[in-house]
Amino acid sequence: MKKIQKNKAGFSLVEVLIVALIITFAFSAFYTVSTVGTRYIIQAKNELGATAFANEKMEIIRNLAYDDVGIIGGIPNGKIPQDEDVTNNGHDFHVHTLIQYQDDPLDGVYPADVIPNDYKVAKISVSWKNSAGINKEVVSLSRFVPPGLETLAGGAPLAINVKGDNGEAVKQASVHIVNNDVSPAIDFTVQTDNDGHIMIPAAPVSMSGYYVTVSKNGYETVATLDSPSLDYLSSPYTPTYKHISVLLGFLNVFDFIQNELSNLTIKTVDYAGNPIGDINFTLNGGKVLGRDALNVDVFNVHEAGSTDLATGEKKYSNISSGNYNIIATPDSQHEIADYTPVGSPVALVPGASLTYEIKLVDKDLNGLLVDVVDNDTLAPVVDAKISLTDSLSVDVFSNKDVSGSGILYYPDTSTPLSSGIYSLKIESPAYTTQTISGVNINKLTKEHVKLVKP
Repeated sequence: MKKIQKNKAGFSLVEVLIVALIITFAFSAFYTVSTVGTRYIIQAKNELGATAFANEKMEIIRNLAYDDVGIIGGIPNGKIPQDEDVTNNGHDFHVHTLIQYQDDPLDGVYPADVIPNDYKVAKISVSWKNSAGINKEVVSLSRFVPPGLETLAGGAPLAINVKGDNGEAVKQASVHIVNNDVSPAIDFTVQTDNDGHIMIPAAPVSMSGYYVTVSKNGYETVATLDSPSLDYLSSPYTPTYKHISVLLGFLNVFDFIQNELSNLTIKTVDYAGNPIGDINFTLNGGKVLGRDALNVDVFNVHEAGSTDLATGEKKYSNISSGNYNIIATPDSQHEIADYTPVGSPVALVPGASLTYEIKLVDKDLNGLLVDVVDNDTLAPVVDAKISLTDSLSVDVFSNKDVSGSGILYYPDTSTPLSSGIYSLKIESPAYTTQTISGVNINKLTKEHVKLVKP
């Protein structure tokens, strides 16, 4: 009898992996489409909710009398709160309302138009964060025209300009305006336009009653002040920005300087760059707040500090740009030799980061510290070159450049300098070469050299 062999069909491992991969791709594509679709649905739902809030708020304003169309505590004053937080279907929205007078150019602008508050414009911004944490916004605008003829009610034009030291406009800076001397009181915030400009066509008349604070993320805060006092001053100082007055019959214009914040690091090291910590210093500078009784600038930064024991650093993040005087006080073991960058005060540029390095030397180590100055002006001779030879006329070093402060310290590496008698030669193209013999180096030895022009 012939034996019939039956083949049992099955799947190989490769076939199983291929099928699994196809299923994975299919489910992945389905999940991606489903996720993206859900995200777009939520986004559309939030946009519809924000639009509904904007329309609702605008409809409320449309039903107000013209005199009531305004922000509570704003210019013009009215019955609408400037900021509100609302919720729709479990999602949070922020409603910001801005209502301002407009001076329409069709009938001229101030001063040709003596009544510049022609009509009001309401801007309603409804903002929220989407699922990715990105800010989204819906904006609604509408114009409100007064009944009958224009009136002078409101006051006089108030213009505020915000720019940096470089003359460039600071866009979208928040300008907080408060005045409790008028009735109703004013307390509202408005943003500068792309020209760094704010124009309020009709602000209530007030003598030094407007308190203004200008702020922006990443920028210094600027504010009008009374005549304040500081702990280190014997009497109040006169501020740069005094509280604002609005006078009838004038275009009242006020300019503010607002710069980007900067970063400053004070670092104390030896000549090899190794940190030397716990060095005390005073820091004075930054933005000029005003002038004291002696007509001397008063700065917004005035403090004492010390560098970190381990890193030799002290960091100041987000401080005002400007000129800073930094005065270090060495400990009993060290003496200050030089600074980088050179010069005092040191300039901190807006939006920049600067490391101010203070170099110290050990008083007990054999070393030579030379500073070279002009004999008449005592200004540093920054192109001087120095050579040092020992008692056997062997060069220790030749033609070493001084720093930008006219200073040279040796040894500037780990190689020690032996105690003994040495000779110095100091050269500069504009001066007579000077040689100093019999320099006795024992611990820290200092030489103050005055070069004479031929």
